[in-house]
Amino acid sequence: MFFAFKKTNAAILSEGCYTEHAMIRLVKKYWTLLRTGLIVLWVRLLLRIKSLPLVLDRLTPRSMARMLDEAEMEDLVYYVDRWLQLFPYNKKGNCFPRSLALYWLARRSGYPVRFQCGVRKDASHLGGHAWLTLDRLPFHETGRHWQQYTVAFSYPPDLTAGGSRDPTI
Repeated sequence: MFFAFKKTNAAILSEGCYTEHAMIRLVKKYWTLLRTGLIVLWVRLLLRIKSLPLVLDRLTPRSMARMLDEAEMEDLVYYVDRWLQLFPYNKKGNCFPRSLALYWLARRSGYPVRFQCGVRKDASHLGGHAWLTLDRLPFHETGRHWQQYTVAFSYPPDLTAGGSRDPTI
């Protein structure tokens, strides 16, 4: 019976490795949580002092890194959404800072996403929405309501659709 409870060196080593691996995963998780919160805050501050084209130019990396795997990107989306639930942008929604924060994260992760702003006219008011696309498809967009909007602004501009980049930006 004594031997049934005695741990072997291999078991202790594997337990130690598991603990170290779990600690690395935990630190990585909380670093990702903090980083996304700081990015959301940075985007909100930039929007107060700069125009949208200048903010997007600032958020666009000069070179793209490796592509994250989809699970890592989903984690980033999750944390951005949680931060914006805790600290909403305005009463109408969080789509604008959400799209800008995800634009920054996705571009730096190697995804060549495009920022889209759209408008739609209801019977009583004009509404707007912001989202990201990748290869002309929505990128981590919740729902299908983006389809109800006419794209009024796109960044980077779609040069194949006759758009051109404003040299003053």
